[in-house]
Amino acid sequence: MGKGDSTFGMATPQRDEWPFPPGEDCYTAWKNALSLLVDCSIPEESDPALFDFHGYSWQLPGAFLHVNGGSALSMSRTQQVIDDRPTPHMVLFMVLEGQVTGNYDGLIQEHEPGDIVVVDYSLPYESETSGFEAIALTFDKASVPAEFQNNAHGLVLTANDHAGAMLGIQIKALVEHIEGLSIHQSQVIVDGILHFAAAAFAAPATRERRDKRFLFQRASSTARLRLSDPDFGPDELAAFLNISRSKLFRLFEPHGGVQRWMLAERLRGSLQGILRSTPDHKIAAIARNHGFRSEAHFSRAFQKRYRISPSSVRTLARDSMRMAKYETLLKQGSGNGGAIVEAWLASARGGELEETG
Repeated sequence: MGKGDSTFGMATPQRDEWPFPPGEDCYTAWKNALSLLVDCSIPEESDPALFDFHGYSWQLPGAFLHVNGGSALSMSRTQQVIDDRPTPHMVLFMVLEGQVTGNYDGLIQEHEPGDIVVVDYSLPYESETSGFEAIALTFDKASVPAEFQNNAHGLVLTANDHAGAMLGIQIKALVEHIEGLSIHQSQVIVDGILHFAAAAFAAPATRERRDKRFLFQRASSTARLRLSDPDFGPDELAAFLNISRSKLFRLFEPHGGVQRWMLAERLRGSLQGILRSTPDHKIAAIARNHGFRSEAHFSRAFQKRYRISPSSVRTLARDSMRMAKYETLLKQGSGNGGAIVEAWLASARGGELEETG
């Protein structure tokens, strides 16, 4: 039906329901439905018989509105997929429930309810979730203002942003009222949403926040690769990134500064090293491998941070029940091994104090 058709202004959008209940048929249909756009899978330990994907959608002349959700899953649009299966589309993706981790051509971001992110399918993209509910508004990249077409991949507005809150209200209102509107009215509203989104995501503060997050990720990744070198510090990191030391400090200011962040990362790494090591692997060697010049310096810093000595941690690591709990936490965790091992140590140390108290 074209816009010139006399019935166009009267027809209402037709709701299309996802027809498969949870299970293996749902999993197979989900993979097939998305195969032209992304490669998708579920975690290795997940049971396809329990897989859930659900939702409903409306097709408009210039957009596709999809309300969906599901259990643990991951999607990937690599450069090879982009080359093999090109598409001119972009998406506004709004998280309603759960958490989603996205990788936008190297920028990794955690999304929570209320976040609205731009996904440009002409650029590499990956995402994974343990379960989510969301609204996705898909549109032709060429149909939006030029400032929205370029360098928007991975831009995020949160519910704490005034513009993000307003954009979220508009998207949810469209879902709520679309079946009482005509196709023409619905498309006009979508056009308005996209123009507002273009203005919101073009705000300097939004792009600066994205660029700062990308720079911090690059800085932290670079530093982690060099932390075994005791001579690697803020000056070396600033030189590698080609930024001033003052800018580097501002980048790490939320983490207490560059030196404090590096010390914390070295200590986390050494803590993991102790747990993974054999009894004949000397603690002094573990300390050197994580950038400490002497065992004495390492022991003082370790004791100050964790309120337990490195040798006492090795004693805890000989307890099979405690180590089994650690392995379970790692399997259940989101990949942040440093945070997991510190949480385990706090729990194990607390239990030891109770036993000896």
